[in-house]
Amino acid sequence: MWELNRNTAIVPRRPAPHHEGSGFAFTVLPASPYEVSYAPARHVIGFTFEGQRGVHAFGSSRRRPFDAEPWRLAFTPAGCDIFSTSDRGGEYFMLKVEPEMFARLAPEIVSSSLAQFTNVADPLFTRLATNLRRAMMLGAASSPLAFEVLAAAAVRRVSESLNGGKLRARPERRMTSRRLKQILDYFEARLAEEVRLTDLARAVGLSESYLARTFQAATGTTLHAALMERRIARARLLIEAALRRGARTNLADVAAATGFSSHAHMTTAFGRILGVTPSQWIQMAVSRSSLN
Repeated sequence: MWELNRNTAIVPRRPAPHHEGSGFAFTVLPASPYEVSYAPARHVIGFTFEGQRGVHAFGSSRRRPFDAEPWRLAFTPAGCDIFSTSDRGGEYFMLKVEPEMFARLAPEIVSSSLAQFTNVADPLFTRLATNLRRAMMLGAASSPLAFEVLAAAAVRRVSESLNGGKLRARPERRMTSRRLKQILDYFEARLAEEVRLTDLARAVGLSESYLARTFQAATGTTLHAALMERRIARARLLIEAALRRGARTNLADVAAATGFSSHAHMTTAFGRILGVTPSQWIQMAVSRSSLN
């Protein structure tokens, strides 16, 4: 999964969905502890579906603690030394692009402008990353053209940042990191309960309309979609835990534990967000485990 230019000790993440295309490759890394040290042969576009904390270093920089927020964009040019470690990680999307393909898709960017960046707010990239994750889950059911179109769009979004566009200017200031964390912590503490906008707005000290509007402007997703993402993430963790124990997975129990009204409701949410049913996702997880 990782492209290495030297021998190094690695604590890899768990098996992940992966797709190779012509000039690019996609990977969705699941939330798990990891430690990597490598220099990519291709440019790497990253996107955080979940926040994560750890220590990292790029190029000649010293190792520093990082606290990456969810729904944030990152870019590392080919050949840049990377070190990153986290004791819990977070679901993370990676698009690796051949330098020749990147230059073809973004001809206005010269090699000297390929600066590394991380934790940049780009609400428009959220939908791209979500669609790419769905395409990867669907696998052979997604056409090569679908992957190529999405890859090209992703490169164009990153080129806006590298070319001094609005992405580099500043994150969305109306939704602070502290308030974003408050919202996500509120969701995590109530995944099995009914969550109401009125209660959430009161908890974070904002009006309902302002909260809904600024959250979407900052993240590129709605409050409801973000809650569904967290419920699906928790459901996947429960399913994986059962698989590791060799236990039978009762999807009705998983649905109840993660706030879905029924197994059917959870199946619909899986399909809308990931493009597969819970049963299909279990089969994929078992298949990936058998290959590693």
